[in-house]
Amino acid sequence: MLVQLPLKQFATATLLLFTLLPALGQQLPVIKAATPKAKIRIGTHIQEGSWGIDASVKPDILDVYVPGANIPVTFITDQDSIQFQVKPNSFQEFVILVNGKDSARTAIKGIPIVPRAHYSEEYKKSHSGKTSVEIPAFYELINIVFALTAEGRKDNGLIMKNTPYYTDVMQWFDKFSDEPVVKSINADLVESDAYSALKMDAYSFGLEGKKVVKSPIYDRIGFSNSNNLQHQVAGLQDFLVKSNFPEFFAKHQPYYNELIVTYRDSIGVPEMQKWLNTNFPSTRYESFKIIFSPLVAGNQSATWFNYDGFKEAQAHVNFPFRNRKVPHILSNEAQLVAAGSILFTELNHAFINPESEKPEYVTRIQKAFTDLSVWNDPDKPAKYYESPSESFNEYMNWALVCLRYADYAPKSEQQRLISDIEKMMVEMRGFRKFAAFDQFLVPLYKTRKKGQVLADLYPQIVAWFEKNGK
Repeated sequence: MLVQLPLKQFATATLLLFTLLPALGQQLPVIKAATPKAKIRIGTHIQEGSWGIDASVKPDILDVYVPGANIPVTFITDQDSIQFQVKPNSFQEFVILVNGKDSARTAIKGIPIVPRAHYSEEYKKSHSGKTSVEIPAFYELINIVFALTAEGRKDNGLIMKNTPYYTDVMQWFDKFSDEPVVKSINADLVESDAYSALKMDAYSFGLEGKKVVKSPIYDRIGFSNSNNLQHQVAGLQDFLVKSNFPEFFAKHQPYYNELIVTYRDSIGVPEMQKWLNTNFPSTRYESFKIIFSPLVAGNQSATWFNYDGFKEAQAHVNFPFRNRKVPHILSNEAQLVAAGSILFTELNHAFINPESEKPEYVTRIQKAFTDLSVWNDPDKPAKYYESPSESFNEYMNWALVCLRYADYAPKSEQQRLISDIEKMMVEMRGFRKFAAFDQFLVPLYKTRKKGQVLADLYPQIVAWFEKNGK
């Protein structure tokens, strides 16, 4: 169905023209433009100035991932607009006539979205109520390839290098650094900053002997509409055979098991889950997974799934190696609580993100963070949190670390731990008002009414951001 959408700012509606283009042999709808830029609205989301009108590409194709039966897609120029109901596997063409003379043949291709996961009854039965800690084989393979890339060799916090394991990796694999897949993955890292997407999607593959196989559960792990690693799988298959990766992985299995046991038993994973479940009662997961590599350094991520009546949260993290060069000024109990902080910051995203997406908070958060420069220093890592929701959730993310300290760290050491987080967030990461927010939230949480949980405090929390967003 074709619908004309006149722009409100024009006094008279532009007529939708249908012209016969002999060279094309078919009749196509035409819209007009004076400048070579268009906005695109997919569903309700508008992408400002996202489409460059190019008459030299015939046709210039926009790929649209369709989550259901159809989705409305609107092209909006400075003079006109047109809307299509885009269906999976559809291909709809039209023409943008620029300045009355240049005809830009344009098309919208509807691509069906495959669910990110499909949970079988057997999987649900075996994973319900359980937490797994894993170093998967293919996942470790991609991290080894990362370490071999030019990007991975830089001093950029991508790879954990000050361990005997890293030395073992380089001694075994360094001679394979010129393999095509290493260079290809390096190009991905340079061109699109794809580290997290590639690493996470590696979990959607496994190994059977020396053969790479697709997971029967996961199509992809991140929130992308397609698997980011699929185009590298053939090259990774060649690499693992040439390098005899399965032998290396088997040789280091005792080391992997040692790290897994430490993660599972020593840093309070059950306590974290209990804390999150208590404080966010409207969010529940049947399964938790902690997925890591001893090569991962400073880049962590999280994802969560809700398919086939089954909800699962995953944290893709590093191992909390203790820095032996730093004097031990904390007790062993406090150190173990602190060691779990990175994992906690990823697990808690599966709770705080859904909470902030509730209708009663979305618009208020958007308005409070209208000027992101008030909250985030544009010269520090906080600049990468480019939307109100991302910024709000990152403030909450590390504030929750401080609340966990308030509940579980020794009382005599809580203030030191909390102050260290506030200093790190403001001075290193550039979240300008984090210390002020944290010093509001920690007392609010400690003095909450009996029976109240953190989710109950969200109206006051959002109000604080509204008040201080100037």
